[in-house]
Amino acid sequence: MYTKILLVVVIIILSAFFYLHSQNPTVVTFVVTKERTYELPVTLLVFIGFFAGAVLAVFNSLLVDAKRAIREMRAKRERKLLAQAEESFRKGSELLVKGDTAGARELMEKALMSKPADTGMTLSLSETYVRENRPKEALKVLETGLLNNPNSIGILIATAKCAAESGDEFRAAKAYEEVLKHDPKNIYALKRLRDYRVGKSMWAEAASLQKSIADCERDDGLKRKEKRLLTGLLYESATQHAGEGNLSEAVARVKDVLKNDDSFMPAHMLLGDILCRQGNVSNAIKVWDKAHYRYPNSEPLMLRIEDAFIKESAPDEILERYKREIISHPNDTNLRLLLSRLYLRLEMVDNAIEELERLHLEGEDTFYPQILLGEAYLRRKQGNKAAHLFQKALGLDREFYPPFICSNCGHDSRSWTARCPSCGEWNTLAMSSSLSSSGKN
Repeated sequence: MYTKILLVVVIIILSAFFYLHSQNPTVVTFVVTKERTYELPVTLLVFIGFFAGAVLAVFNSLLVDAKRAIREMRAKRERKLLAQAEESFRKGSELLVKGDTAGARELMEKALMSKPADTGMTLSLSETYVRENRPKEALKVLETGLLNNPNSIGILIATAKCAAESGDEFRAAKAYEEVLKHDPKNIYALKRLRDYRVGKSMWAEAASLQKSIADCERDDGLKRKEKRLLTGLLYESATQHAGEGNLSEAVARVKDVLKNDDSFMPAHMLLGDILCRQGNVSNAIKVWDKAHYRYPNSEPLMLRIEDAFIKESAPDEILERYKREIISHPNDTNLRLLLSRLYLRLEMVDNAIEELERLHLEGEDTFYPQILLGEAYLRRKQGNKAAHLFQKALGLDREFYPPFICSNCGHDSRSWTARCPSCGEWNTLAMSSSLSSSGKN
């Protein structure tokens, strides 16, 4: 049918040509050069132009068809290679599941040669080395994969894990940083990078990462937990600045802590310490006083206030303060123990014995009262050998700092710290009049 149509078109064209040729006998002189000219009928010149255009169109069509044929051949070959790669990957994955890592690796390497930018194949090939506990080899595979697919979050996270397992913490941290460039709210990368910053005591950066974590958390319970950790990290940042002598920056960080959680007692203690270092003892006492009256378990604040008054040679003021506190809180055993301790510090031994014996008669016969009473008896040369040995075995200093217990994990500590050395939680140590066996060791 196509041939017949083409024949009809040719006949029409030729008929038109002969008709026009008979109706237009005019001859045109066609000059090529001065010496060479041609005389051609007008219709022939038009026909030659038309014929030349038709030839060019046919040639162009042939060229397009040839290019299409070449592309189709290449696509067919690529589809064949990709199909072979997929088949190799499938077989390799099956072998990996069966535990044949060497066989799986051979097939996956073959598959990856055909699809070098395939994230799944890169990760699976690295997994064969991970299964054999060869993180450095896995890391090489992943870094090659990153060259072909630099924006792959999956490969970046796998790179960080392998770098950490091979001991290259710097490379792991850099990989997590790259993840966060592409996905700033990636919780996993934020937490892992935060842990690296904590491990390096880079508290300011750790706090910044933790703020992002807290902002990303949607569950109310988890959000509160993350904010508690943020408070602790901000506090450590403030402590670090204070330790480096950058007191103004330390105060700014303390304010961030209190803005996040104004009941965080270590921040109040640190703020007072900074004010003392700046020579402003009276304001430091005001800071500690305010926090002491607002929050429970604030005995460490009282100890700070006590030290400040003694250093200022004003022991009478702290004695009166303790007595007023005890009148306001007659059932607070800790305040009475702290008063007894202060009596001993001031060599008011008879007062200490009187208060401690009264506590003993009231049934308070735990570790700390025994130690204080034993020391008081020793100073009056009434101590017995058992009390002396008990004191010596505990190795307490002569100021008999009270023991503290962590409200989170129950760990006993012989001194107050902002962070529990056992569970790592901040602001959990509270004064305890007893000490468990773990605290005696």
